[in-house]
Amino acid sequence: MGGTLPGTYANLRAIALGVVGGFVFAAANLPLPWLLGALTFNLAGSFVGLRLSVDTRLRNPALSVLGVAIGSSLTPDFITRAQDWWLTFVGIAAFVATATPLAVVYCRKVMGFDPISAIFAGAPGGLSEMIFTGAALGGDARRIALAHAARLVVILLLLPPAMKFFSGLELVAARPGFSPWSLPPPFDASVLLACALLGVVLGRLLKIPNPFLLGPLFLSAATHLLAITNATPPAWLLDIVQLVVGAYVGAQFAGTRVRDLARNLAMSSVLTVTLLGLASLFAWVLSRVAGLPLNAVLLAFVPGGIAEMCLIAILLHIDPIFVAAHHIFRVLLILLASPLIARKLRNKGRGVRGAAAPRRDSL
Repeated sequence: MGGTLPGTYANLRAIALGVVGGFVFAAANLPLPWLLGALTFNLAGSFVGLRLSVDTRLRNPALSVLGVAIGSSLTPDFITRAQDWWLTFVGIAAFVATATPLAVVYCRKVMGFDPISAIFAGAPGGLSEMIFTGAALGGDARRIALAHAARLVVILLLLPPAMKFFSGLELVAARPGFSPWSLPPPFDASVLLACALLGVVLGRLLKIPNPFLLGPLFLSAATHLLAITNATPPAWLLDIVQLVVGAYVGAQFAGTRVRDLARNLAMSSVLTVTLLGLASLFAWVLSRVAGLPLNAVLLAFVPGGIAEMCLIAILLHIDPIFVAAHHIFRVLLILLASPLIARKLRNKGRGVRGAAAPRRDSL
């Protein structure tokens, strides 16, 4: 019980900061206010030493709602559309093969990570998957977590204005024409709720990565593909999801020394901007060759989290199924390749010593 109350207060502080940040960003007419406002204010709270946390009690339900929302965009013409994506899937594989060695070398040589940690901090995979897998294979979980969180902060802060600059996309989250507190009809609401709950159960039974996101996503996609319902989660619920996701990313830095936090953000920013430039190049070329919208291809290639990139896609009315499919493919590639490389290093004895004895200034 003693550990529960402090954790609850840390959650409340993070959400309260997120609410304030969302209102401030909305009042200032800044883009994606509930996502970026919550992120910015929690990042500032981390800088001044507040104890902040967004644990699984908050994050998992938000991921489930997001999974249902992504799946609800699936239409019966999905198979026809997916046939046009083979070229971008090949491009994702080429991007991963190009970006990963560059990022790993940077983490190793510039940021001073041990070899195992450098692999999982540099690889453009999902934050949770890279942390857990890297730690299990002997990496420094905190360094891996902060490297990915810093990358995600930079991407979320730079990507929306970059998209507006290069494509002229208006960064105002679209709103449907009904009351902000409306709900779908009872039957449709029941189907969406069942997708959220049963999807998690199925995801865990099938042992798929990130079951709280992908389980509801797959089940929601199936119900919409079969035309059982065409309903989507209401706009106000997606605002709450934005708030939780933004607060979660910003709170990742709580408890880190200001000097280390600033250093990690600065060094990660250089790598992130480089990866964003590389992703933009791949996206521009493939959008031209494949005849697909640049905004959709760019969101599909940006090395951010599946949840965060798909949330931006939904808010800006960019095809979230296209974005989700490519991010899932990228993460699966990384999950298959990274452990093999790490085990090869461990077998050669180069990574074990560094992972077992991290530097004293380890983040």
